[in-house]
Amino acid sequence: MEIGASSACFYPLETERSLLHIAEMGFDRCEVFFNAHSELQPSFIKELKKIKDAYGIDVVSLHPYASFSEGYDFFSSYERRFSDAVESYKRYFEAATALDAVYIVMHGAAALYDIDMTEYARRFYLINETAKSFGCCVAHENVVNFLSASPDFTRFMHKHLGDSYKMVLDVKQARRAGYKPEEFIDIMKSDIVHVHLSDYSEGADCIAPSEDGLFDFEKLFTLLHKAGYEGKYIIELYSDGFINKNEIKDSAKYLDGILRRVRQG
Repeated sequence: MEIGASSACFYPLETERSLLHIAEMGFDRCEVFFNAHSELQPSFIKELKKIKDAYGIDVVSLHPYASFSEGYDFFSSYERRFSDAVESYKRYFEAATALDAVYIVMHGAAALYDIDMTEYARRFYLINETAKSFGCCVAHENVVNFLSASPDFTRFMHKHLGDSYKMVLDVKQARRAGYKPEEFIDIMKSDIVHVHLSDYSEGADCIAPSEDGLFDFEKLFTLLHKAGYEGKYIIELYSDGFINKNEIKDSAKYLDGILRRVRQG
């Protein structure tokens, strides 16, 4: 299947058990969402790698659990804390190397502290340069109530950093922030490298994608295809967004059919 799933779907199930669920459902690719500092220990990464290798599943991206503190850690004027935070995130970069993951998902800051946007961009560039030395890439996700929620933020970062700025497009986060995915696609085009998928209904804003949902996936896939998108699509839900885990597999098959149709023209 072209469509993958995030281990975040099964939170608060332990990360390794969530990955095993995804692998046993027959997914070819996934995102691993870390939920505790101890999960960055080499012994734990080896446990994840055993599952990955046994099932032949491609780990596309890693998601740090401490996204809520990235603004304070990385994007304040206290230079020593920034340096320490970069050093700390090397553990994620090492995990990405071990699991053959390409992307580290970053939420960034919820607000500017005592630096300006130019300094924010410089900090992000330095973080990403460190990640590149490990063979991976930090990609900034659009997240409601964060600076990245706005297309204006995305436009600024892309203008200042060019193709050094990569983005994770999350459709539910765009909707929650009152924006359309195409607003980000128009700015970033092929510098969108990773996409998080979910659906919504009149009664819930994050559900498993299906024919009963309201999100127009054919339009999304068409826009991204025309923009030259070559990344992976990952279903990322909350555990209250589905009843049975088989709904996620059914969602992937549903989305896979739409994606094939778009690609075939």
